[in-house]
Amino acid sequence: MIASLIEKAKTLGACEEDLHNSSELLEHDEFGLSLDTLTSQMYEYDVPIDEEFYKKVLAIAKLLKMEESEFSFLSSLIQYKKP
Repeated sequence: MIASLIEKAKTLGACEEDLHNSSELLEHDEFGLSLDTLTSQMYEYDVPIDEEFYKKVLAIAKLLKMEESEFSFLSSLIQYKKP
């Protein structure tokens, strides 16, 4: 799931270096750190996300037994699509 989140982050405009770092952590089974690295850097660089991305982050956090509230800061990055 995190790998697909990384791919989605790439389409949203996340920095290549941050995507690489998150992927490296994932390859070493550092799932929580991979998720945290990706989301923190996207927030740091104000990368706009959609609601689907945000929900996927929360779902992964729940699977990893991480507090969903640790990722609530991402909600400020959600860009709603105009109809």
